[in-house]
Amino acid sequence: ERVLVDEATQATEPAVLVPLTRGCRQLVLVGDHCQLPPTVLSPRAQEEGLGVPLFSRMVACGVPPFMLDTQYRMHPAIAMFPSDLFYGGKLKNGVTAPERRPLAGFPWPREEFPVAFVPINGIEVDDGVSKLNEAEAAAAYDAVEELLNGGQCKVSDIAVVTPYAAQARLIR
Repeated sequence: ERVLVDEATQATEPAVLVPLTRGCRQLVLVGDHCQLPPTVLSPRAQEEGLGVPLFSRMVACGVPPFMLDTQYRMHPAIAMFPSDLFYGGKLKNGVTAPERRPLAGFPWPREEFPVAFVPINGIEVDDGVSKLNEAEAAAAYDAVEELLNGGQCKVSDIAVVTPYAAQARLIR
């Protein structure tokens, strides 16, 4: 009778419609249309509109969405960017800057704004299956080492994100 779909903006319409065929009387779609859309590999399916999630179609038809407007993960200075760019400045912070102090050990350009863009002069190499850049991998490794040497975190507190498997193997 009740269907709740989490990450509904990443689900294709047919995937969401399947549970609705069993006598659904209430539907809750949970998702964020400002984040990842569904993955639709077929160009024809994309042309036919299957890349548009049911969540977005319902909002376009006038069903009012309810926004969870408070974030608890990011430092407020980091949250400012997505709030302004994607949410019209409506995203609120459930944490304060002192609760999200930058970790010691890394040379943050500004302590009150814990973001660093590190330019790397490296060469991207395609290994036939994936890509890697040795200079970037070394810089990522060094940054992790600096954070660990700062004494405020352990390996399990740090995530290094890369879209390339070869790069991930090199960093490990």
